[in-house]
Amino acid sequence: MNDLPDAPWIRDAEINGMPEEPAPVCPICGEETERYYLDGAGDIIGCESCVSSIDAYDYTQTHKED
Repeated sequence: MNDLPDAPWIRDAEINGMPEEPAPVCPICGEETERYYLDGAGDIIGCESCVSSIDAYDYTQTHKED
């Protein structure tokens, strides 16, 4: 059999384990996030740190003149 040594990155992974994936970051506010919020076109508008929501009925009642 041919006993070729493993590539250096394979030996490093065997010794140290696989590197962790970096946490996703919001392109709008820069915070680490678990969820992106999208607009109707599928573009990211923010994350749970920079986007909030309000009940539609409550908004309508407080913004009747709009």
